[in-house]
Amino acid sequence: MSERNNVLFLVLDSLRKDKISVYNEDVDFTPNFEEIAENSTVYTQASAQAPWTLPSTATIFTGKYPWEHGATHKKIYLDTNGKTLAEKFQEEGYNTQAISPNTWISQSVGTVDGFDQVDNLIGLAGLAPFQKISGKITELFTHIPEFVSQKITYALDLFLEKFVDVCKSRDTVSSTKKFLGEVDEDDDFFLFVNLMSAHEPYEMGDPPEEYIDKHNVNKIEQVPDTEREYFHTDYDKEDMEKAYNAAVDYTDDLVGEINESLKRNNLFDDTIVVIASDHGQAVGKDRVYGHQFTLMDRVIDTPLIISNPETGSEQKSHLFELRQLYKLIPYLAGIEDGKPRRLAEVKGSYEFPESFAGVIPNNLRDKFDRKLRYIKTEDRKITRSESRSGETDYKITNRSGGKKIHEDTELKKRVDNIEEASSAEPGDNKIEDEEVKSRLEDLGYM
Repeated sequence: MSERNNVLFLVLDSLRKDKISVYNEDVDFTPNFEEIAENSTVYTQASAQAPWTLPSTATIFTGKYPWEHGATHKKIYLDTNGKTLAEKFQEEGYNTQAISPNTWISQSVGTVDGFDQVDNLIGLAGLAPFQKISGKITELFTHIPEFVSQKITYALDLFLEKFVDVCKSRDTVSSTKKFLGEVDEDDDFFLFVNLMSAHEPYEMGDPPEEYIDKHNVNKIEQVPDTEREYFHTDYDKEDMEKAYNAAVDYTDDLVGEINESLKRNNLFDDTIVVIASDHGQAVGKDRVYGHQFTLMDRVIDTPLIISNPETGSEQKSHLFELRQLYKLIPYLAGIEDGKPRRLAEVKGSYEFPESFAGVIPNNLRDKFDRKLRYIKTEDRKITRSESRSGETDYKITNRSGGKKIHEDTELKKRVDNIEEASSAEPGDNKIEDEEVKSRLEDLGYM
């Protein structure tokens, strides 16, 4: 086990891997990511276990798949039995703090266990009394009939869209820099920061106008704020992508500020910096907007860059689940022995969207109101899509060329039984399939 290090865990909500020059040489507006990656470990095949914040973050914090921890559309509350990632560090005497403007990272949904302090940046909704009350209401949702809960969440969703600014990127970075500037040099810290600058909406000053102009967005006011707006109105898809590029550009500069703050406060050499996204983003050209209702690669494939004082530049091209960060981060920090094992496949899911059902127009309900499961191997991906009536479809593709594969009986069987496998020991999935073992050996992964 290595010497103990501080940890800055930076989750960049909705950031797509292919929009960063570290992963895509055609991108020319993310120099800060490039600078950080020059002395970091870059994971090229990291995958989220869910396409939206609550289940994805709950997976990272618990090391469990969404169908195991249950914090999904079906139960929008994380009720854990084991230690959370933050609790691991808290028990080791670390100063643990979360900074986030995201309502899904809060006491009300049970995702902040183990943090000594939580800076929610969500106004009155972040105050302790409101958090306790809303937490109780959230827990009760599991006992409310589905048709009632759908109407309530639809009304709440409309309220949040109109009256709550969930981005607050400048405030998030300011709070982060303040923490780094005031941290006691004798204290070890675990700092979780959730930055929302790449998340829609893109017309509320986040990103600022200078980034909108730089990326030649024609009419930012006509870029949809939400999935609901996208479904109900026609939009310029070129403007939508340009607006997202502007948001990524802004995110890159904010990350650069945080990285400079680490150096300025003489913390860089003692801190593990983990940069990831909880999921990616669809921007309209994919026939969907945002990150709900889909397990497409642009939403599931995520960046993962880890700066470690003890290592230099390195690239890891094996399959990796964000779920494994539950074990990898404590290992790198030096508080746990044993790093995650290599995986033969990665998995994830999306439940029937009860909490967002009101967003889907009736004429698109059969297409988007579905339960999804996916498995990715080194060379294939299968997505299982189930309708409310129980009708099941499969999409199987060759990952190297993207071509559809019409039949793979074994892969279908595995995705049908995906929930039978347990992650009781996160990251330690043993590779039992001899054919898969052989293939991995040929590729140099074992």
